[in-house]
Amino acid sequence: MLNEVEKRLSFNEQVIKIVEGKTALLVPKASIESNIPPKIPAFYNPQAKLNRDLSIFIYRAIAKKLSRHVRMADSLAGVGARGVRVAVEAPEINEVFMNDLNPIAIDYAKASAKINGVYDKCSFFVMDACHFLIKHSSSKDRFDIVDVDPFGSPVPYLDCVIRAVKDKGLISITATDTAVLCGIYPEVSARKYFGYSLNTEYCHEIGIRLLLGALAYSAMRLDIGILPLFSHSTKHYIRVYATIALGARNANKTRDSLGYILHCFNCFNRKVSSFIEKNCDECSATLRFAGPLWIKGIHDKDFLSYLINNIELTKECKKMIINSLNESDMPPTYYIPDKIADKLQLKVPRSIDIIGAIKDKGYRAIRSSINAKGIKTDAPSSIIIEIIKELNKSM
Repeated sequence: MLNEVEKRLSFNEQVIKIVEGKTALLVPKASIESNIPPKIPAFYNPQAKLNRDLSIFIYRAIAKKLSRHVRMADSLAGVGARGVRVAVEAPEINEVFMNDLNPIAIDYAKASAKINGVYDKCSFFVMDACHFLIKHSSSKDRFDIVDVDPFGSPVPYLDCVIRAVKDKGLISITATDTAVLCGIYPEVSARKYFGYSLNTEYCHEIGIRLLLGALAYSAMRLDIGILPLFSHSTKHYIRVYATIALGARNANKTRDSLGYILHCFNCFNRKVSSFIEKNCDECSATLRFAGPLWIKGIHDKDFLSYLINNIELTKECKKMIINSLNESDMPPTYYIPDKIADKLQLKVPRSIDIIGAIKDKGYRAIRSSINAKGIKTDAPSSIIIEIIKELNKSM
């Protein structure tokens, strides 16, 4: 059967071979030539290379920490770009399972696995993603790592993926419906993610927290808790990594990690709360809210330190991980000086000068890993406004 697959692909002029990471991949030629990769004959997104790079490094670190026979599943594999790369580039992972509803996509995955010499390490399925995950939901069939990377919202797969992961195992999830998560369609967000989104300057962090919140709600119903390890918002998508922990105690701890972010559009004040408050502490204007959502850390300091010290990362990935590690103990949200300066009708000072001035006043401050223009700090908005005014006097 595999020989027939190889023949079909090798004589097809619409199939090309590329190299991603350390892996050779057979992909549809149209995927490389089109701005928006087509789903037909099979889906491959070259712009998601960074997404795949990061996942491979994180999976390797998880596998090292688990110190057991590790099985990874790519539930929406497409042409197998992630799954085949894991089989090639993650020697710590013993078995890789690739599933896609499109049989042609799985043909590509099989052929790529064969040319890389990892075919025997892989298993292939042509099923609906939830059917595939539920098929592996019994305790003896669960995976150590499951990836869910859909085109659109991952919400339909959350219950299924939680059931298919072992205790202490890892779930990685991508969401590309950023308009919903970032406040353009808050009602849709409330319906799908159990919390309202809010269109603020830090809306991408809100999106991350809403996705984690939705995962938490799905887990808690099954007496399971979650622990986020790493999250990022890049280009058109949001991505989260979280381990699960079985038991009501862990579910209760997860419940205590949910709440609201309250935002004042008048003075830029924001706060985290377990309940909705009506008026701003700073200016008494009416507060808007996002949530319920995840209000605790979105990066795990211990895991990211382990990742940096035990896995050789690419330059770009290492920079992202270090930035996330550095802000892991900072409070939620970040400030965009451009937004504040624009409202004050002032010039925008350099971020480095604002950060320095914040620290001079005794607060912590660092560039946001989510937004290059963002500043994470424990200083209140009134201090940020004061600093921007002060710096403008010397500009």
